[in-house]
Amino acid sequence: MKAVVLAAGLGSRLRPVTNFIPKPLMPVFGVPIIELNILQLRDQGIREFLVNLHHMPRQIIQHLRDGSHLGVEISYSLEPTILGTGGAIKKLEARLRGSTFLVVNSDTYRPLCLEEFLAHHRTSAKPVTLLLQENPQLEPEKSIAVDPKGVVVGFLDMFAQETQEQSRPCDFLGVQLMEPEVLCMIPPDLPWEIHRLYMRLLESGRGIGGHCQEGYWKDLGTLAAYRDIHVEALEGRGPVQVPGEQREKGIWLGRGTQLVSDAKLHPPVFLGSFARVESGACLGPHTVVGNGCVIGSGARVEGSILWDQVRIEPGAVVRNRLVGREFSQPLG
Repeated sequence: MKAVVLAAGLGSRLRPVTNFIPKPLMPVFGVPIIELNILQLRDQGIREFLVNLHHMPRQIIQHLRDGSHLGVEISYSLEPTILGTGGAIKKLEARLRGSTFLVVNSDTYRPLCLEEFLAHHRTSAKPVTLLLQENPQLEPEKSIAVDPKGVVVGFLDMFAQETQEQSRPCDFLGVQLMEPEVLCMIPPDLPWEIHRLYMRLLESGRGIGGHCQEGYWKDLGTLAAYRDIHVEALEGRGPVQVPGEQREKGIWLGRGTQLVSDAKLHPPVFLGSFARVESGACLGPHTVVGNGCVIGSGARVEGSILWDQVRIEPGAVVRNRLVGREFSQPLG
């Protein structure tokens, strides 16, 4: 099975951070979110990935390359004019003929059992199946409604009033299985969002499947969500594994980390490889320090995420911020 990874978005809600780095490369404990998604699917048997690109494409290509270092094959679809989710898939039509394919948003993260998802898709015999999670608090116009048989009966403003009592309002988790037959319903060479395909499938009676799963998921479209995926991992409430060695409860250290004896760490805190914490500095709680960072003497960093190679000057105070080499931004 091939997987299409949607990675062309501008990341507007994350500006000014995405003026320096494309959203799919935003690291979670040093690993870009797009790479986490690819690795999760690789471990379930997918080896061929098609990635669409528009915003800062060179950075993504330089990082992922041809995928061989990850044990997969990656090719790219460049969009000089952004085509939207539907247009992006249509552009890849020639590569997607012949069998079911997977489409994954590069900026969401969730545990996924591909075997169960695929079994539901085949049982429902619908041309598209969405990965969903029930959310009773959603308003009908903001949700995807699914009936007890796992069939989508309403989508946003196309909510089916007559099935409200039996249906469940759900969030879309950014993953879908598609049959190549639906690609003929998308016009070529035009910006086109995928929700228009969903509406056509509902209107035509061909229908959409909905596979609901419980548990963790995160849309990393905001800095608040980006902070939360790190905090939840540090607290043991999320599926992302904190790398490094846990020297004591709530303190993870990477390879070659240097700590001066009077530096203080308040858990939970993570320090990446070859980070250096100088005399009198204080880190944590809820702090992530990237590879090669230097925390100057007497500095205080708490509730913050530092990307690789950041230097915090002696005596500085950093609270609740995302810090890269080019910027420092409040976290949510």
